[in-house]
Amino acid sequence: MRIALLGAGAMGTIIGAYLSEKGYDVELVDSYQEHVEALNRNGAHIVGCVDKVIPVKAVLPQDMSGKYDLVLSLTKQTTMRQALEGALPYMHDETIIMTLQNGIPEDIAAELVGMDRVVGGGMEFSGTFVGPGVSKLASAENTLGISFGRPDGKITEKTLELQRMFQDALGHCELTENLRGVRYTKLTDNSCFSGLATALGCLVGDILDNRKAMECIAYTGMEAAKVIQALGVTPVELFGLCPTPENVCFQDQAGLDRVIDYWTRIYTPYRGQKASMIQDLEKGRVCEILQINGKFVSDGEKVGVPTPFNRKIVELVLEIQDGKMSLSDAWSNLDRFQIPAL
Repeated sequence: MRIALLGAGAMGTIIGAYLSEKGYDVELVDSYQEHVEALNRNGAHIVGCVDKVIPVKAVLPQDMSGKYDLVLSLTKQTTMRQALEGALPYMHDETIIMTLQNGIPEDIAAELVGMDRVVGGGMEFSGTFVGPGVSKLASAENTLGISFGRPDGKITEKTLELQRMFQDALGHCELTENLRGVRYTKLTDNSCFSGLATALGCLVGDILDNRKAMECIAYTGMEAAKVIQALGVTPVELFGLCPTPENVCFQDQAGLDRVIDYWTRIYTPYRGQKASMIQDLEKGRVCEILQINGKFVSDGEKVGVPTPFNRKIVELVLEIQDGKMSLSDAWSNLDRFQIPAL
């Protein structure tokens, strides 16, 4: 199987490196020339919870050639369509696109190749881009894994083949018949600990250590669970997180304490995680806040579920993105959240 990995940022570099380490024919495709050159010259240096250098093949988008059997889509949703359109000449009639972006990106890929050639999934580990050729695995190596499936839920020989490959390379790969459930669990994860962390300009550990920040997490997660339930989606458990009303909703102080403990136990292994949206803002790029917390805001409007905490996170992140506030001062945004009395 010949594989093109579009978007060799933090997560893409890590996945591409681990696939390469196991001998899979994968090319890391990225527009950052210094990064591509460093990967080819020195290999992918994975630091953080591990320290290893893995030889990889990397190319600029304009240097792609031949046909690929699998396209792993890891660019930001903001540039996803452009990247996939650029890769179309290098796909054949049976090429599969696997979308591993945040949010709900399968529809974009399906517009280009048809839903039958699309699978989608969520990643269960975290990473930070350090510099050309270097990415940090910000969670333990045993968190490496993905969950994925077809939008129609079918289990096919192709999906089983992909599952075996990722299990071999990463150590864990869950094949699901409920892709929407996977997507909305991951969207909840991103909306809470990436969305709020970006609004506050901090790491996961800073949130875990602050009571009010954890109360914001609890309310953000409860909004997500109520939207998910109203949509008729059954969330799938990922890395211990399953955003059902039973797990993340509450009505009194004791319930709030229980939910905060639930979130704390799940996210303690990810204390050092730096949200990819923060990394985008640091580089002056448009981040994915509208595809993450903004997705719960728009879904909430459709199903009649109020989402004030998700909406506030979107508002604050857009202020940072628009230059109205700096990331270095963003922790003060915590004061702009109003915690309801219980």
